[in-house]
Amino acid sequence: MKKILIFISLVLVVIFLAYQFGLVDLLTDITKLRMYLENLGWWGYFIFIMLSIIVAVFLLPGQFLAIVGGLAYGGFIGGLLTVIGASIGASISFVIGKYVARDYILQRFSQEPAFQKIEQGVRENGLSFLIFTRLVPIFPFAIQSYAYAMTPMSVKKFSFISCLTMIPASFIYAFMASEIASKGVSVTLLLELTAAGVLLALLAYLPKKISKKINQLSTEYKKVK
Repeated sequence: MKKILIFISLVLVVIFLAYQFGLVDLLTDITKLRMYLENLGWWGYFIFIMLSIIVAVFLLPGQFLAIVGGLAYGGFIGGLLTVIGASIGASISFVIGKYVARDYILQRFSQEPAFQKIEQGVRENGLSFLIFTRLVPIFPFAIQSYAYAMTPMSVKKFSFISCLTMIPASFIYAFMASEIASKGVSVTLLLELTAAGVLLALLAYLPKKISKKINQLSTEYKKVK
C-alpha cells in the first residue's frame, strides 16, 4: 500500500509540474520543442532522451518526439535517440507496473478494453502479440508497457522485444521528418513513404506468420514423438 501511495503521489506531482511549467505545451509544439533542443547543443541529446523517458513513464503526450528528433538532429541520430529514450522509458514503466504499482494498476485499469485485449493477446499468441502491437500501434504506446506488466512476461523479454521493434518506426519517422525539413515534399519522398508503409506492414505480418510456423512444427513434433 505504501508503494502504491508513493507511486500515485509521484505521478500526480509530475503531471502537475508538467502542466505548471509548460512541459505539456512544449511536448505538443513541434516547432518550439525543436528550437529548444537545437539551442541546447550536445545537452539536447540528454534532454531528448530524458523527455522520452518521462513521456513513457508518466503517460504524457509525446507522439511527435521521433519527428522532433528527426527535425532537430537528422534521421540517424534522431532515430537513435528516440529508440534509446523510448526503450528505457518502456522498461521503467514495465518494472513499475510489475513490481511497484501492480495492485493500483489492476484496480484502475483492469476493466479497460485495451488491457483486456493485451492480456488475451499475450495468453493466446505469446511474444508475437507484443511484437505486433509494438510495430502496429493499435493501442497507445505508453499504456502498453503497463498493460504488459500485468502479464507473466519477464522484464528481459519485454525490454529486448520492445527495443527491437521500436527501431523501424523510430528511424522511419525521424528520417522522413529530416527529409521533409531539408528537401521538402517530393515524388521521391512520397515513394519512400509508401515503401516505408509497406515495410512496416510486412514486419507486422511476420510475427503471426512465425508464430503459426512454430505451432505447426510443435504439433508435428508431438505427433512424431
